[in-house]
Amino acid sequence: MTDVRSALRAATVSELAWLGGDGRPDALPATPLLLEDAPAVAYAYAYRALALRIAASHRVALVVSDPRMTASGWEPVAVVGSPRLIEDPDGVFVAEKILQQELRKFPPSRALADSMMLRTENWWYVPRLIIALENVTAVSVAARTTADQVLAVAGEDGLFVDTVAADEAGADELRLRSLSERSSPSGPAVLLGHDFSEPDLERWTPWVTRGRLADGVLRVEEHPERTSLEPVPKLRERYRQHRELKKACIAGLGA
Repeated sequence: MTDVRSALRAATVSELAWLGGDGRPDALPATPLLLEDAPAVAYAYAYRALALRIAASHRVALVVSDPRMTASGWEPVAVVGSPRLIEDPDGVFVAEKILQQELRKFPPSRALADSMMLRTENWWYVPRLIIALENVTAVSVAARTTADQVLAVAGEDGLFVDTVAADEAGADELRLRSLSERSSPSGPAVLLGHDFSEPDLERWTPWVTRGRLADGVLRVEEHPERTSLEPVPKLRERYRQHRELKKACIAGLGA
């Protein structure tokens, strides 16, 4: 049986899936963390609305499926549980409990919070909304490549997740093949793929396909705009991104 804690400690990236208020699934890549022994993710206050939306879900899954940039002890696994939201607008809890994990796994954070001086200067970046998963169940999934994707389905038994390969099956249809040879339920579904620049993770591009799954075929209702890594940003673009992140974090803290 997979040691979930070891797998999460060894993983650099993961995929987070949840059921929205409308009963449809959604998914995004995330940095996998451990809050003591609980699987967790953490969002800067720029993403407050997203964090609150995920925390309001009754079922959330954290999937570890990408073998790149991993440490020893890594294995593919998914954990499904109930979300618990921890708001830390002062950043004290974050600094004590999870910041070192984030700095190790997500290099862009190092430019903003890798010392006391930086954390003081970028006070708006350290506060986090933490989503910890409780009452988790481990699910076996297979490792994937960037050509494969993570599937999340709102089935009759709740949130189903797996890693799959997708092939064209007709106009706006994809035939999905489970990499772990599992059967998928029918229902509203989402496919998440993503790629990132190594080892800096400066660029991390997700793509999401939405539709309805039946008998292993996804009838696509929404296609992603792109399915490849975004280009290297220029200096002016990096400055703009930093300015917008700061502005959004301060706005989120004041909400």
